[in-house]
Amino acid sequence: MAFVSSALAARSVGSSSSGVRFRGVGVVVPRGSSTRSCVCHMTASGGGGGGESSAGSIDFSDVNLQGAGKDFEGMVFMPEGDAPIEVPSRARMMYTETCESAINNQINVEYTASYAYHALFAYFDRDTVSLPGFAKYFQDQSAEEKEHAELLMKYQNRRGGRVMFKPLAVPEMKFDHLDGTSDAMYAMDLHLQLEKFVYKKLLEVHTVADSDSDPEMCNFIEDMLSEQVEAVKKAAEY
Repeated sequence: MAFVSSALAARSVGSSSSGVRFRGVGVVVPRGSSTRSCVCHMTASGGGGGGESSAGSIDFSDVNLQGAGKDFEGMVFMPEGDAPIEVPSRARMMYTETCESAINNQINVEYTASYAYHALFAYFDRDTVSLPGFAKYFQDQSAEEKEHAELLMKYQNRRGGRVMFKPLAVPEMKFDHLDGTSDAMYAMDLHLQLEKFVYKKLLEVHTVADSDSDPEMCNFIEDMLSEQVEAVKKAAEY
């Protein structure tokens, strides 16, 4: 299973790229480009997925479509006319731009997870695979991650911030096994890795809130962290 950033999908990565690989996940970031994009690959680990990742970081949210060039002309919606004047929120109070940006990044992370689970649902729902139990499970996981994204969006609005959407990583399904059972084990390993990834990204948001002395945001993220710990435990039990 590979996650390919939509801002890089139509562009090749040259020999000047640098990469980080850990726990079956690789990140490639082109150097010398004004557009920060990434290509992330998830591959089967050959066994259970209980191990921790080594040093490195993946950031599905660190994708900027600005400067992508003509590759996406006609593919990205652009409203006509002048941009409207933004009216500042009257609800905003002691809410830093750093915290606002961290919440937007996490919204992107949650939507990316939802997109990935939806791709797994589509795969197991195929007539050539036909594992309806797994299809339903990943469909529910997709809906749950979407709910988390919407929860963060409501929080952003409640604090007087502005929700800013970013491109999502596009999941490309590449299962090499001929039997659905092996693919199911592989998918559950990816599931565990993805839940751990979301937990780590929530920790980063909490760090931002703590460093900016925002206890209310810390409490909000701590509630999500508690739920995410349960999600990791549930995924690890399969």
